[in-house]
Amino acid sequence: MRPVKKIALLHDICGVGKAAMMNMTPILSMMGIEVCPVPTVLLSTHTGGYGTPAVCHVPGDYIRACADHYKKEHITFDAIFVGYLGKADVIDAVIYFISQFPDTKVILDPIMGDHGVYYTNFDESYGAAMRKILPYADIILPNLTEMYLLAGKEYQLTGNHRNVLHLCEILRELGAKNMIITSVPKDDCKKGIVLYEDNAFLYIGNGENLKEFHGAGDAFDGMFLAKLLQGNSLLESVQASHAFVCACIRESEKYDYPEREGLLIERTLKKIV
Repeated sequence: MRPVKKIALLHDICGVGKAAMMNMTPILSMMGIEVCPVPTVLLSTHTGGYGTPAVCHVPGDYIRACADHYKKEHITFDAIFVGYLGKADVIDAVIYFISQFPDTKVILDPIMGDHGVYYTNFDESYGAAMRKILPYADIILPNLTEMYLLAGKEYQLTGNHRNVLHLCEILRELGAKNMIITSVPKDDCKKGIVLYEDNAFLYIGNGENLKEFHGAGDAFDGMFLAKLLQGNSLLESVQASHAFVCACIRESEKYDYPEREGLLIERTLKKIV
């Protein structure tokens, strides 16, 4: 029996500015989870505040070849995480990768937009391609914008959660199962979380008005995966992840340094592990 859980992490790598795989890997490692990186895009920096980064898109053939190699060597994973993919033509390769491990839990963060719009390098064609992964994912982790984009609906920033429930129902019809939606407002809470599990709808609010930092979503994803693989329920994993990200933000707000450098996850990890 393997002494630690193992996860295949399909995500981008940023050289400078803590985000994506560079946030998730230390969190997962510190929480006792072995990370097996399968990079999808290589960037000199993340895309917020550093100008135009150098970018190298990893071809889909590499992702398929990784899956084939792992199968040949009888390598298995306790979970597969799918994050930033960069181009629509990689999505079929990711589906191929997932299909080679049919009994493995799949978690998808469909990173493609925020604040009501697609990121500048994406459009509706990318959203349509991303929908193809939904039936393969056991859990999806979109923000509210990405929920609207996946559902093909016009974005509405509202505290009326009937809209969010309707989006969940649309995505269920497209093959999605359990959903954790971030950046959902309600009353004084600007960035609450909705948990949609087995048709049950739960809102988790936060009364704090915290700053935004690059890579916060990746920190959430990393802690969520760690807690989930440790045997916690979806609700327990969400609560722990939310508390961790808030702690990271509070720690980061103590210092005067450029926000583009991201969260000070290192200091916070030392306190909880």
